[in-house]
Amino acid sequence: MDNFAEYMVKKQPDSSDRMKTVLIILAAVLLSAATVFLVLITKIPFILIVTCAVLYGAYFLITNQSVEYEYAVTNDEMDVDKIIAKRKRVHLITVSTKTFEAFGPVSEDLAEDDNRTLVLCSDNTGEGEYYADLSTEAYGPTRIIFTPNAAVLETITAALPPQLRRSIT
Repeated sequence: MDNFAEYMVKKQPDSSDRMKTVLIILAAVLLSAATVFLVLITKIPFILIVTCAVLYGAYFLITNQSVEYEYAVTNDEMDVDKIIAKRKRVHLITVSTKTFEAFGPVSEDLAEDDNRTLVLCSDNTGEGEYYADLSTEAYGPTRIIFTPNAAVLETITAALPPQLRRSIT
């Protein structure tokens, strides 16, 4: 029987995301005002199309900051996808939980490893985050930080190597 669990988390915006939104809105307002002013001076109404393009571009950039991560665990295989603005899906990584070298909750005493590629796919709240260290062909030494629910955590734990499973229980 296959073990399967799936979970989706929404990334919470941080201060840099909010600053990007403010700057995008400010740029859109300034560019729109400049194009309207240009129409008034040149009397060429087709320039208003540029205003529409600027406003649509601002909308597109702001909504692209809405990010969700989907974890799908089937037996010993974990897939992580990034969903941008509910319109674009990007596959981040597929790993086997049997290749995990270390696994557990993220804590302050977790040593940072600059030699590892970091795949950060958590909800950005800092609560309930887990890490998995492993080596992949594509990225080499890798650390995945994610926010699983109980079902995903149970499915991953069941497929861990025995020595690693004993160390976390």
